[in-house]
Amino acid sequence: MKKIRLLHRFLAIINIALIVLLFVILGLLVIPDLIFQKAYTDKALGTYNHLIIFLRGLLLLVGLFKTQQGLMAIIRNGFYNTISELKFKRGGLFLVLFGITGIIFNIITKQELELNIFITNFIESIFVILVGLGLFILADFIKSGGILKEENDLTI
Repeated sequence: MKKIRLLHRFLAIINIALIVLLFVILGLLVIPDLIFQKAYTDKALGTYNHLIIFLRGLLLLVGLFKTQQGLMAIIRNGFYNTISELKFKRGGLFLVLFGITGIIFNIITKQELELNIFITNFIESIFVILVGLGLFILADFIKSGGILKEENDLTI
């Protein structure tokens, strides 16, 4: 349980840092771009480039926050509970969406990127998708374990 608590605290620190980063992006890049309609001729998405980066950051934040909530449910209610199962599934969904949007964003902006950065971004997006799918698998393990635990409790 100590490792789960450590992971929960680590995700809390990452989420706080990500919230600060998103507010900075919103305040310094997104809002001024939308207010002044700044035209980026060198960007494939133009004025909306920073907005899309901000929205992708929100997807990541929600995915990590749901995962953090799933860990908190494990700490409070034990490993086999429906709350953590649901939170891990939702966290996995948001992480998969973040990875898919990362691949799409990477393909759209490929002319702006060097080849090594393009490949690195692509691999990172694939990795995030795999982590999201891993959370789906973990949720299924929790569900199956909960069913087995319930059956075991009924037989005793």
